[in-house]
Amino acid sequence: MKSIKSILVISLCLGLVLPVFGQSLEETLETMAKENAKGYLGPVVTAFGLGVNSGTFHTAKSHSLLGFDFKLGVSMTMVEDAGTEYNFAVPDVDIDFDVSGHSVTLNPNDVYETDRTSATFFGANESYDIEVDETAAIDLIAQQISTSSGGLLSVQDVKDQLGTEISSAISQNVPAIKTPVGFDLPAFPMVMPQFSLGLPMDIELTLRGFPSADLGDAGELSFFGFGGKIGLNQFVPVPIPFLPRVAVGYYMTSLKIGDMLESNHSIATLQVSKSIPFITVYGGFGLESSDMDVSYTYTDELTGTTIPIAFSLEGDNSFRTIVGMRLKLAVISINADYNIGEYPVVNLGVGLTLR
Repeated sequence: MKSIKSILVISLCLGLVLPVFGQSLEETLETMAKENAKGYLGPVVTAFGLGVNSGTFHTAKSHSLLGFDFKLGVSMTMVEDAGTEYNFAVPDVDIDFDVSGHSVTLNPNDVYETDRTSATFFGANESYDIEVDETAAIDLIAQQISTSSGGLLSVQDVKDQLGTEISSAISQNVPAIKTPVGFDLPAFPMVMPQFSLGLPMDIELTLRGFPSADLGDAGELSFFGFGGKIGLNQFVPVPIPFLPRVAVGYYMTSLKIGDMLESNHSIATLQVSKSIPFITVYGGFGLESSDMDVSYTYTDELTGTTIPIAFSLEGDNSFRTIVGMRLKLAVISINADYNIGEYPVVNLGVGLTLR
């Protein structure tokens, strides 16, 4: 039983809580200041929300009273190129050091090259080097030393006399910055168990997720959601031949990983479906939102100090279109749908359905 739960956790939270390429997300975040952590995790909120909010329905028809289904859904969110890179923020803290007895100060934003591309969580599994623009750094240092000399030395005099010392001091005190590695994931998988039950008034209640799981050092994983829908055909005063089933639904899902991460996702859907024997064609539209609260301790490599970090992120996902088909054989149903949103999502489901 324990091994089955572990497999579900791995499938559900790939890369979020378990080591990937020998390094966990928490360990990666601990090396990142707030602005870089936001850029690194930004696409995760969107992709995770798209996956969580997928597979909420496979027909607009609600179950009959006490009818039910149990479905295991698997979604695959395709992360596009824009979600694999972000602009790394260099520390905005002055660097003070001496050059042959002269005190100088450099701000990283003034002396590092402007190409600061870094991999996001989904990006390449390699670190990039943000190099120092040595020419700019030498000019700034020479200007400072010239100014402190009271005009006795021109900028060019400083470069001629102290050029070697300046270059050596720069290499010792302003090293290249290594960006964090990504996990090289072109797609984000999501496993979603779901149970739905028919209630009176053409209402259907849905529960999603599974019991809490202990993830060891990462803390406890809790993953739970609920929602439902109501059929609208019951409000049509007169029968209309060939009218498809129409319903509106709303679903909320929350995930929490220890004290590090908590995310909340919701989607309101307009559902439409039409059935013939064995086959149901369904689709609709969804208005959705995703947010994530992140908390961790950042360790500054230069000073060794630890800084508590906490911030919130909102996903870019807001509107999606859904097109799908379900095959029902006796009590077994199989469905597949394609979702068009901020990123495309493919969703597959198989389940047991009664009434």
